[in-house]
Amino acid sequence: MSLTVAQIYSVRFGPKLSLPKSVQDNIAKLRIVPVTFKPFRQAPQRNATFRQKQTGLPENWREKVLVDYVSKLKDKGDPDYYEVFANLNKLAPANIDKLSAETLVILSKRDDQFRLRVSTLMFNKAITEPFFSSVIGDFAKSLVSTFPEIVEDLHTQIMLFPKLYDTSETCVYPTHEDPDFDSKVVKWFGQKEKRKGYSKFMTELFVRSLVSEEIIHNSIKHVVDDINETASQKHTSMTEENTTHLVDFLFQCGKALPVSAVSLRKLLLDSALVTLKRPRPELPSLCMRSRFKLEDLVKCVQ
Repeated sequence: MSLTVAQIYSVRFGPKLSLPKSVQDNIAKLRIVPVTFKPFRQAPQRNATFRQKQTGLPENWREKVLVDYVSKLKDKGDPDYYEVFANLNKLAPANIDKLSAETLVILSKRDDQFRLRVSTLMFNKAITEPFFSSVIGDFAKSLVSTFPEIVEDLHTQIMLFPKLYDTSETCVYPTHEDPDFDSKVVKWFGQKEKRKGYSKFMTELFVRSLVSEEIIHNSIKHVVDDINETASQKHTSMTEENTTHLVDFLFQCGKALPVSAVSLRKLLLDSALVTLKRPRPELPSLCMRSRFKLEDLVKCVQ
């Protein structure tokens, strides 16, 4: 004879058997106190256990491989690199979470050198396409939450920027009689855009706490000193072009800095005012365009 469901449920309403006296005595001895507080511990990031952490790398290993990575930015023979490359090309504010999650899965399978290669790709896209520097800054921040080493990757590229992107020597706009006029114009414009993109991206990283205020402060101070030195030299096309690039750098920083960056904005304001107050004969290589740019900077950071 089998029990029906109704019969099983009817047991709930039948007479209850009392617990043995020994069990009741043991329960009575238990202390009735609140549950012990245990602080919340965030669960490890997904896929974090699969990260391949390389050991034994020298301190300057980034410097030794970055030049090679910059020269092979468009070499997409590696399927994982190709997928990250495609994600960066599709990047937009609406899909950052989705694409950063996909990229984290890829990075979790690879080593430190692949991560540096991805960081190099992000840095290059941000400085060569300044329009995307803000969204790439958000993308980088989402990756840093799992891979904090990316911060050091970016710092190294900032330090080596002139060497990696051939900006240590300023290109001058060529004369129309120059036989290589077209190619030199392209190179001149490319260098100008890279310097502008670099200053904008570095400021975007600072806004997201991926670059320290000290780095930005030192960069601005260095540029201000260079402006005063270069603009004071006898006027040539080279000195004027150098001064123009440096002033553009300050202006891009000023535009991107938040209102909360009081000390940096004050540094820019004071530096621009001091330069503008100097008599023009003392700054023969500071052209009117650069003066107007400095005046715009003053309005921007006041």
